[in-house]
Amino acid sequence: MNDKLEALFSELLDTPSPSGYEGKLMRTFREFIFPYVDEVTSDAMGNVIAHKIGNPEKSLMIEAHADEIGLMVTHIDKNGFLYFKPLGGVDPNILPGIQVTVHGPKGPIPGIIGKKPIHLLTATEREKPSKIEDLWIDISAEDKQQAEESVEVGSPVTFHTPAIELNNGLTASKSLDDKCGLVVVAGVAQQLFEQKADTDLDLYFVASVQEEIGTRGAQTAAQSIHPKLGIAIDVTHATDYPGVTAEKFGDFKINKGAVIAMGPNINWKLCKSLKETATENNIAFQSEAIPRATSTDARTIQLVHEGVLTALVSIPCRYMHTPNEIVSKHDIQSAIDIITEYCKNDIDVDEYLPINNDLIQ
Repeated sequence: MNDKLEALFSELLDTPSPSGYEGKLMRTFREFIFPYVDEVTSDAMGNVIAHKIGNPEKSLMIEAHADEIGLMVTHIDKNGFLYFKPLGGVDPNILPGIQVTVHGPKGPIPGIIGKKPIHLLTATEREKPSKIEDLWIDISAEDKQQAEESVEVGSPVTFHTPAIELNNGLTASKSLDDKCGLVVVAGVAQQLFEQKADTDLDLYFVASVQEEIGTRGAQTAAQSIHPKLGIAIDVTHATDYPGVTAEKFGDFKINKGAVIAMGPNINWKLCKSLKETATENNIAFQSEAIPRATSTDARTIQLVHEGVLTALVSIPCRYMHTPNEIVSKHDIQSAIDIITEYCKNDIDVDEYLPINNDLIQ
């Protein structure tokens, strides 16, 4: 990634954006992408839509979600301890002892997720997995009254795990799902502009909201844009670490390129074109089979209006939905390059219709 994208990546990771509270991060994304497009708008959901005007019969929506998983305060007890529920898919077993930030009405408050220590657990309790109801957030309040001076029921909570650089170009951080996808969206817009690319596509670069609680922002964005083509960018599970077998989950390695999906949620011709583009330009990529509706915004985009010809490009990610996910900047750049080069193709949308182009002849 170039220096501007590196700086954007760092700022996105440093900016909390739990589902439903993405506004601050969206302002950062909007400011970055503005010079590379013709107009930037926002909708009532909070999506940011950047438009590079082209042939409306060749409209392409390139999208990634801006929200991250987190927690939400649901109760404050008499001693000032905070109880919570997950905001998105959170594994309770990874929570005890981690640092969090509670985003109260007066500003951020540091806290620690507490649990009864192992010394005080019964033999039976030690064998049971953690449950959300057995955990709490300790903000060192003296009582409920003091806690309520800075926190309220409904306050969102995010993990406090600053990004770190690992060996071999890898990055560890919270919320790489899907802020690395936002970097891809921004990077494609930047490269097309700086390369003065010859394309007649009507391009929409979208940062969507609330994916982690039901792919909600992508739905309203796609409804308003009404694109002919859509490419969703997200993370997928890397399978190059212990306990995760390729035979069961597929073979996806970090630092081996972006992952292009295939399956009923994916338009076969668009998938094929992305793979051919990567091959022709010597860009590393990997392939994933998803024999169902994907758990990404691609699922929602495909179903809008009379349907959208949709593809999914993913970044391999270790330890997804934990406070320390890991991705490769090489894989992020692979996704940027594949989509950028694809946008330079002479595209006939009618050829992508399944009635005209299907795998089974």
